[in-house]
Amino acid sequence: MIERLKQGHWPIFLLSSISSFANLFLPIILVRLLTPEQIGLYKIFFLYFSALPFLFMSGGPLNSVYYWVGMPDKTQNEYLQSSWMLAFLFSLMIILVGIPLSSILAHSLNLSLKSYLIMLLCGFLWCPGSFFSEVKIAQGQRLKGALFSTSFEILKVILFITIAWYYKNLTYLFISYAGILSFKFIFTIINGLKNNTISFNYNSTRIKEVLNYCLPISASALLGFVVDKVDQLLLSHFLPTQDFAFYTMGCLIVPPLILIDMSVQKVLIPKLSKNYQHNNFSNAADNFKNAIIDISYLIIPAVAGLYFFSNEITTLLYTKEYLSSASFLKIFAFSYLLYCIPHDAIARASGHTKWIFKMYSLLAPLSLIIIYLFAVNTDAKTTLLASIFLKIIPKMAGLIYSKRLMDWKWAQILPYKAWLLYTAISIGLCFISYLTKESFQDSRIWFLTCAPIFAFIYLIMARYGKKI
Repeated sequence: MIERLKQGHWPIFLLSSISSFANLFLPIILVRLLTPEQIGLYKIFFLYFSALPFLFMSGGPLNSVYYWVGMPDKTQNEYLQSSWMLAFLFSLMIILVGIPLSSILAHSLNLSLKSYLIMLLCGFLWCPGSFFSEVKIAQGQRLKGALFSTSFEILKVILFITIAWYYKNLTYLFISYAGILSFKFIFTIINGLKNNTISFNYNSTRIKEVLNYCLPISASALLGFVVDKVDQLLLSHFLPTQDFAFYTMGCLIVPPLILIDMSVQKVLIPKLSKNYQHNNFSNAADNFKNAIIDISYLIIPAVAGLYFFSNEITTLLYTKEYLSSASFLKIFAFSYLLYCIPHDAIARASGHTKWIFKMYSLLAPLSLIIIYLFAVNTDAKTTLLASIFLKIIPKMAGLIYSKRLMDWKWAQILPYKAWLLYTAISIGLCFISYLTKESFQDSRIWFLTCAPIFAFIYLIMARYGKKI
């Protein structure tokens, strides 16, 4: 059993789940130790920290290692060395560009100068320091690579909670994160130099090859990040820090819902690629439809539960002080429905990745303009709603593009009956749960009682109903 878990995607999935749940657990503790204003600054720091690798496109060379490990042994290390060199140089630009603009950008981002400079350092360290983990996973040592990454995430959670508990000082917390990434960076370099996967020698030929491969991917990732986070990027400037904390807490990330989409797609895309190469479009349609059914099976009831129990979820996770976040959660919950459509799976499986880049090249600036206008002229709830509607555009465009490319009919790929079944069961269980609410003195006890019963009955009814 243990040997089986070491194979395939299981080490990555299981250890990624641990990391995800640890990071879900972290803000639940922090909101009880820090003020809402501090939580707002914490969210701003990590929002822009996460944007830096996309903005400077340092993640593309890092993730390209999955392609280069397929090269012959004689040249494999040369490509890996060049990948790390590009990730290092792109990340170094974060420091070189960010420091001269520090006084302007620190004020613009609502961060202290010290926090801003720490953020730049963390942004520089992140991608080059993650090289060891990505290379090990790409080379088949999945347990070692995933365990390395997860260990640092767990260490981060422990340190953050400890510092917040004893000092209640955000600067100390940010400094501890920079220390973690520094150690990770140094370890990666020492190990890479030892194994010859990292070198400071500049191989212009390999650098150009790596750059030609990863530049379109990096650009697409940047544009996708803008579309996905445009509401938070803009509202961080227009909302008071405390209100921004309430907003981001309402945009609750539920790790299993994201992991189920990632897991299904990792299995789906190779199947679609094989069917596309053999012109087996009918079988590809079945694979595509079944993937939607598998994702929807968990997503639809989760959306219903997040919406229906939003007040109870918010107060249980973040205390009553964050109850205003529940109104944002009611809206944000519907964004998870978008995961039901693997809109770019066909484009990736067929090699038409330029279509993805073109689509996001048009959508990213459009999203910036529209969300800016909403942020300036309306409230945060309306802005959130507008951002969700904008995210529907690539989903619909991807479906139409896939349908035309594969010569499908809508009935072949859209599981109307399954959607109707899952929705009807979810709404029915919500209504029954509502009828029992008056029997409980505390709504949180009502949620803790009804939610697991809701889930258990749904799983049985949905599985049984699908077979009828």
